[in-house]
Amino acid sequence: MASNDEVIKVLIIDDDEDDFFITSDYMKGIEEYKLKIDWSYKFAEAVQLLQNKSYDIYFVDYRLGAKTGLDFLREAVRIGAEEPIVLLTGKGNKTVDVEAMQMGATDYLIKTELTTEKLERCIRYSLERTSYLKALRANELKYRSIFELSKDAVFIADRSLQVLDCNPATSTLLGYTKDELTKLSMYDLISDENDATVLRSQMETEGQVADMEVEIQTKDNDKRSCVLSVTATVDQENQFQGLIHDITNLRRAEKANLMVEKLGATGRLVRTFGHE
Repeated sequence: MASNDEVIKVLIIDDDEDDFFITSDYMKGIEEYKLKIDWSYKFAEAVQLLQNKSYDIYFVDYRLGAKTGLDFLREAVRIGAEEPIVLLTGKGNKTVDVEAMQMGATDYLIKTELTTEKLERCIRYSLERTSYLKALRANELKYRSIFELSKDAVFIADRSLQVLDCNPATSTLLGYTKDELTKLSMYDLISDENDATVLRSQMETEGQVADMEVEIQTKDNDKRSCVLSVTATVDQENQFQGLIHDITNLRRAEKANLMVEKLGATGRLVRTFGHE
């Protein structure tokens, strides 16, 4: 959200200069923001300015000669523009308004009903909404990156632990493609039926499981010792996030050390008998 001291760059896209002056005069009455208001009457020029991220907010007239404001919105979608776009119409048209909002317009205003107060609210709402959406997309990108790059297997599942999504490490560990895994549940992958029963019981009674050691069978029938954790997601009802940590090599090392210790003890016992 822009501060009151920050200059907000506004582009009005309208092929009628008189309408531009009327709209800009209303905007000049806004005291809450410092606005730098420019005009473009050429569709291609306006699209280029949008692509260059030259302005903070765009007000586009529905009728632009051979083009329309909806065409401008389509171009905005094509180039992935994030800045707010407000559609201006000569008179209310519900079909156009609905289509504009579906295509990503932040708001729509009827020219004959414009006032300084309406434009101030529109600018404030548009900038706040865009700031929120940008922060949301940044967080999604950050957590998606963590999800995709994690060396541990991470998955999303429904209440029956049917896999809905998983990261590449899950496919690497289990040997299944993502599409194959979405046809399976975690219960299908656990090789010991008793472990599957315990997991099911914990999920039904507690709704989560923490650091449960299970043996998981891969697509190649290899058995991997793993630590499984499953918790409910915060923002999605009836969805769970899970993590599988492979400890197969650790368990093998422990068994090898135990075997060495047993052989050492046996050797000492044989030497003791020999001495006696």
